[in-house]
Amino acid sequence: MKTSGLLLLFLSLIAGLFPLSGQQTRSHFRKGNELYKEGKFNDAEIEYRKGLSKQPESWTGNYNLANALYRQKRYDEAGKVLDSLASDASTAAQKAKIYHNLGNSYLENKDYSKSIEAYKNALKANPKDDDTRYNLAYAMKKMEQQKQQQQQKQQQQQQKQQNQKQQEQKKENNKERQEDKKQQISREEAERVLDALNQDEKELRKRVDKKEGKGHEPATGKDW
Repeated sequence: MKTSGLLLLFLSLIAGLFPLSGQQTRSHFRKGNELYKEGKFNDAEIEYRKGLSKQPESWTGNYNLANALYRQKRYDEAGKVLDSLASDASTAAQKAKIYHNLGNSYLENKDYSKSIEAYKNALKANPKDDDTRYNLAYAMKKMEQQKQQQQQKQQQQQQKQQNQKQQEQKKENNKERQEDKKQQISREEAERVLDALNQDEKELRKRVDKKEGKGHEPATGKDW
């Protein structure tokens, strides 16, 4: 199956409503069902809440409310309602539907671990449900992809940190080389200054020696 088939599966299963018992045939619940079928999920939610304000223990009313919330893409809220109903389900069929829809809510929120757990609970209640089995396989595949993406992201982050460290080390090395070069230039300049001073001293010594040498030369003249 393709992913689009899975999304259609969500819509068909999530829209299923249990028949109301004699005590649950209140006008708000009936009106909520009508609005739900018309695709007016926000209005249906309002009617379900009005009915639940008078009959809060209504299992079907709460289930239908969860469906209306799901269809509004309020998956967290839908999941909380479904989770609270799971322990109160009186039949295996009810448990299968509750956990299937709960798995759908978790799946939409990309909480694949909880989604897989919910689908497994649905299959315990109804092992023959191929739709739940397909959704379970899909959730497991998505969780594996999520793990791979997280690993890739972690590797990229590590590589980024390593590159930054290398860049910082390179800058530090360049700085050290520049400092060494400056020190080398300073030494060379000092040596040139010393050489110049030595050379000046030698020239001065030569001039002094030359001047002193001329003062001590013997007087020359003819030998008469």
